[in-house]
Amino acid sequence: MKKCIVIGGGFAGLTSAVYLTKAGYNVELIEASSKLGGRAYSFLDKNTGTVIDNGQHILMGCYEETLKFIKLIKAEDNFHFQKRLEVNFLASNFKILPLKSFPVFYPLNLLLGLLNYKAITFFERLKLLKFILTLPFFSKKKLDHMNVAELLENGNQNENIRKAFWEIIAVGALNANIKNASAKIFADVLRKIFFKGNSSSTIVLPLYGLSESYCNHAQKFIEENNGRIFFSEPVLSLQIENEKVSEIITSKRTITDFDFVVIAVPLFAIEKISPDIITDKFHLKYSSILSTHIWLNENPLDKTFYGLIDSEVHWIFNHGTHITIVISHANELAEKSNEAIFEIIMSEIEKFTKIKKELVIRYKIIKEKRATFIPSGDIIKLRPPARTKLRNVFLAGEWTDTGLPSTIESAVKSGHTAAEIIIGQSY
Repeated sequence: MKKCIVIGGGFAGLTSAVYLTKAGYNVELIEASSKLGGRAYSFLDKNTGTVIDNGQHILMGCYEETLKFIKLIKAEDNFHFQKRLEVNFLASNFKILPLKSFPVFYPLNLLLGLLNYKAITFFERLKLLKFILTLPFFSKKKLDHMNVAELLENGNQNENIRKAFWEIIAVGALNANIKNASAKIFADVLRKIFFKGNSSSTIVLPLYGLSESYCNHAQKFIEENNGRIFFSEPVLSLQIENEKVSEIITSKRTITDFDFVVIAVPLFAIEKISPDIITDKFHLKYSSILSTHIWLNENPLDKTFYGLIDSEVHWIFNHGTHITIVISHANELAEKSNEAIFEIIMSEIEKFTKIKKELVIRYKIIKEKRATFIPSGDIIKLRPPARTKLRNVFLAGEWTDTGLPSTIESAVKSGHTAAEIIIGQSY
């Protein structure tokens, strides 16, 4: 039986380990921390007894690899799947402007939904539709040399359309300023959302904490298929001989009995373990995500989540006893003190909702400073493939060349790709 060492227990590493154990491989997954999930996990807030995520994550119906992975590990019941797209956007003074797909056949349901999105004028809705309908015909060569802001400008999307629709979607999907993000990668995302069938545009939300929703199920699947997981064991270095890794040195042992290695950790971690694995050197610029959990005496919100129009706050997720505020592309804000951040957030929340500061019992701010990389045009061309110059080593991670932005779907796709290459090489 072939043996594979998977380094890293985030989405990418777990996906590789799941597919490899399913194929009958002897798998050892080594995780440096005491938990699985990487940057997508949950934990118990001891002050409130509430399980919270390090950052609220949204999945979409077009996340084909992620949904396949969730189904494989039998975690589907831990997620809510929209039947049709529905997003409640908020303007100031708690004005709800829903974007809802109509209960008719695809794609008319989406077209009618967009035509009834009253955050913009009817004439602007027509412009929005025209832009979306022409997406499949955009020149790939032109997209290669444009950022998202230029793409929208060329598509005749005015400031009002950008603020009420595109910036919310783009910043959420890419976690980057639209002037810095690649038009090509954004156009590819939009094609998946709008042109892959009815379910592709729908939202999928975890019903429980992220660890409970997928990490525990992935661990159970791996172990039931004779895989093993080792926690709190950082990999320190790799010994390379004859174009192969011959030894893996961790904080606890030296491993020599393996056939393949999947390295599923962030780029900066690889540079510490073995800087020579990446042939073409490049550096990623990172973007922060700021999550603020706020517990309330009274919660006047009745929808599951909201997107805010023209606000520093991008999303509000409603958990009943508490809400979660998510701010993407938050590098500058993340440098401020927690007290200053809370004041800014509450100022915005009071503009858009009926939640007042006196309703707040307590809050907890989580700063994920290297949440995602910024998908600029130059960077996406440098992302490495799963194969490396070493014959038995493969890369996985959302930062590798998946053709997707820095998302859960990218991480899962990369893990599956690495596993498939190994399985293919063995036969």
